[in-house]
Amino acid sequence: MKQTETQDIVKFEGIVSELGRRGIVVLMHRPTRWGYVVDAVIPSIKIVLLRMPDLTKQVKVAMSQFRDLINRLESDGYQVMVIPKNSMDEAQVKAFCDRIAAEPALASA
Repeated sequence: MKQTETQDIVKFEGIVSELGRRGIVVLMHRPTRWGYVVDAVIPSIKIVLLRMPDLTKQVKVAMSQFRDLINRLESDGYQVMVIPKNSMDEAQVKAFCDRIAAEPALASA
């Protein structure tokens, strides 16, 4: 496994762990009705978390499929949050999670 893949996994797991500490239920690797599998979904506030696809090969195809997935999710009423490709320190992970926890629907759930 490449070092960048390992860093992405650690970053993603850090975000999911931080959300769990905040009492937010995150469902991992959920299939959609169109055949895609999303990285994580927070059903209580209709947010989907996606990691950026690997764009080193077949850039046009990967971006086209990624855009199609985002469009379909948004048309079903989900807010899509893409986890940045660059590395994130602990403060940035918490800030990313703060944006999720601040969703108005969470307060009414």
